[in-house]
Amino acid sequence: MRVTKSGEGGPKITAEQAARLQQARDRMIARHRLIEGIIRNNEMQLRNESARGGAEIELECARRDVARSEGGSAATAELERLMDRLSQLRDEHTRLVAEREWLNQALLEFDSTPTDDDHKRTGHA
Repeated sequence: MRVTKSGEGGPKITAEQAARLQQARDRMIARHRLIEGIIRNNEMQLRNESARGGAEIELECARRDVARSEGGSAATAELERLMDRLSQLRDEHTRLVAEREWLNQALLEFDSTPTDDDHKRTGHA
């Protein structure tokens, strides 16, 4: 970047330099958003793992209650509710894993895509 002295206000940059700086800023923000998405996904996966662990414990207790003769229809209904809940949590886990893979791939592609400045520095067209 070539900075020129101006009589007023200090260093000035050319319009081309300003455009390149704006492109670099936009690229940095886009990359940052991908990383924020990965962080949010990690947080949601941790919460999901915790919820699945709790649901699995509750499910085993409900199975025990149904196996007892005094369990009755309330215990059976609770077992069905917990089985549905665990199924939903497993589906959510699958969705989160797929999202995480997509985010990771997007970040890899983003980082491996050269910028205009990279082309100029290495001599690529």
